[in-house]
Formats: sequence, structure tokens, C-alpha cells
Amino acid sequence: MKLYDISLTLSPESIRWVTAQPLELIGRKRMSKGDTNNSSSIHTSVHAGTHVDAPFHFLPDGITIEALPLETFIGPARVCAAEPGTHITAADVAKANLQGETRVLFKTRNSQLMKKGVYDASFAPFSVDGAKALVDLGVKLVGLDYLSAAGASEQVVVHRAFLDHGVILLEGVDLSEVPPGRYELFCPPVKLAGSDGAPCRAVLRELA
Repeated sequence: MKLYDISLTLSPESIRWVTAQPLELIGRKRMSKGDTNNSSSIHTSVHAGTHVDAPFHFLPDGITIEALPLETFIGPARVCAAEPGTHITAADVAKANLQGETRVLFKTRNSQLMKKGVYDASFAPFSVDGAKALVDLGVKLVGLDYLSAAGASEQVVVHRAFLDHGVILLEGVDLSEVPPGRYELFCPPVKLAGSDGAPCRAVLRELA
């Protein structure tokens, strides 16, 4: 069965959110300099690259990343092709016929914007009514092919429309080579105690 790695590669040159600092990979030890091993540390946002948002990201008493149920991140998922205008709206969600889906990843024109390698404010985020429509359908995990589910000026209202209702966000997935359809998703985040988010390695597996 085919596997699709839908994770972004993290590096100092990686595409990043408009206000995020670039990743720093710090070479603490290098064998090329006479050290006995190669050893590195990193400095980056917990929302860098392909990552998961925990409710604590926007809720002061929200669940942090290490406390989220593991089963949220493993199981059947639908990759849904959408052609939104400025936002993914309730009308776009209705067109997708997502009744009964637990995990939904939206493939949009954002997939091409991601390849530019720099933040582009013209990406299509969710609108508040789009988020509410997914909540009403009972979806538990929503993924988007850009670095945030919300536009820069709508971060609080859109994130809270999801996170207030326990819908977990998988942001920064690369769906450019993935055909729409149903898959098995694996995307457990790094288990960071007390964190509002964490990077993850996200993979889709074709169903038999």
C-alpha cells in the first residue's frame, strides 16, 4: 500500500508563519571539528512546519498537547478537494458531503502557495461559519494545506470556533501529491509537556 508523507521538511529555509522566527539547527558537536560525535539542538516555534494545535493555544485552561488522546491522530481520514474563494466557508463544507467523517484534510489552492517557500497572505483559511459547519458535523480533526487554519487577522475567532469544541487542528500538511479520497492517517505530535502545539510527522496510507 502506498504511503504519502504529507509533512513539510523543517530547516532554516522552511516556509514559516508571517510572525514566526526561522528554525535554528545548532551544531553543538561536530566530528568534522574533532568531536567524538555529532550532536545538535534546535530553536523553533512549536507551530513550525507540519504541526498540531492543542486547545491551550487559544484557551487559557485548554488541554495541552501531551494530554490529547493518541487515537485522535491515528485512523481513517478523508482528503477533500475544495475550491474556495477567499475562505473555506460553510457552503464549501456542505458541497464536500462530509457526513460521518471523523478526520478531514482540505486540499486547496494553498498546496501550490506552499511551494513558494515564503508566507503568502492570499492563502485560503477557514471562515468562522466554515469552522462551525465542521463542528456541527462532528469532525474531530481538521487539516489544512497551509500553516494556519485562520487568516492573520482572524486567528482568535476561527481557532476558537474549532478549539472551543475540542476539534484538533493539523496545520501545514503538504497534500500537493495526494489524490482526494479516503486514507489512514498517522500524525501523533511530539509529546511536549504543557505545550500549546507540537510538530508532527504526518503520513497517509492508502486503504486496501
